[in-house]
Amino acid sequence: MHISPQWFLLWGVPLLYTPSSSGLRFSVRHTHDCISSDQTFYVEQDRRRTEYRNVTGGEKRRWDGSRNVLYGPQLASIVRCDLGQMFELNLDAGEYVAAPYPPQPLSKARTEALGLKTPQFVASDKPTLQIEITTLDTGERKDFFGYTARHVITTRRQIPLEGSKSSAQQMVTDGWYIDLDTSISCDAMRLSGRPAHAFVAVGNTPIEKMEFVDKGKPETGFATEWKITTKEAITLPDGTKKEDRTFIDEMLVTQLVEGPLDPGLFAISTGFRRVEHIDRNPPTNLPDDWSLTWECLKASVARLFR
Repeated sequence: MHISPQWFLLWGVPLLYTPSSSGLRFSVRHTHDCISSDQTFYVEQDRRRTEYRNVTGGEKRRWDGSRNVLYGPQLASIVRCDLGQMFELNLDAGEYVAAPYPPQPLSKARTEALGLKTPQFVASDKPTLQIEITTLDTGERKDFFGYTARHVITTRRQIPLEGSKSSAQQMVTDGWYIDLDTSISCDAMRLSGRPAHAFVAVGNTPIEKMEFVDKGKPETGFATEWKITTKEAITLPDGTKKEDRTFIDEMLVTQLVEGPLDPGLFAISTGFRRVEHIDRNPPTNLPDDWSLTWECLKASVARLFR
């Protein structure tokens, strides 16, 4: 799955809040270039469980257009605001790791131990990169699991200014949203009381001095489905421009159920061992041609019946 080095996209999988006497379960399917991945969320007021599998796809294609799709072990993460802890479990191996939540900033020693580099900030008083966000409510409405969903198109343009090291980029999100507050009590957005822009640079690229421009009222609802089309300009090492690259990502909430949840979902199962590291990655062996074709066919059929 492609994520631009400059954008940190939260896939619109919202953070949830529901009364303590109830709960919420929902499932989300992401599809990118015939590669699908599913996540299931269980949420109460101060706790959340997420079940998922990591997936990767090689660039090399088979005769039928499919890709080398690799799925990792069954994983789950549990956030407990009442304990100030987050647990990540390998359900197949019966192992888990634990860490404080909300996450604590890395110390200098820990940063060096992980081989991470200190960001190099742009030395400029003027913005070097502008992010223009235009939000348009089309006025269309439809029912979604008993909620009224609104059709909103959001266009994000990444515009390099003088001194920028980033490429031009445009990201159009064609989505549907409902009014459902989806944070738990210790999530960052819930603690701050307001949403904020997010931008992350990776690698050795200097961090830009950002300027955000909002046009229209930003959409803050729960995304029930969307199609994201990203176009990014390519700059070669010699500075010349190449044709734009286009990527399409799709998301659909396939299940949304309100009601009591089993307390055991938010506890470590008996027999699980605490370890320093769990295996999260797909196996190194490649699937055969038939399994690749089947996964691609399932993704295509699913899109036809949305």
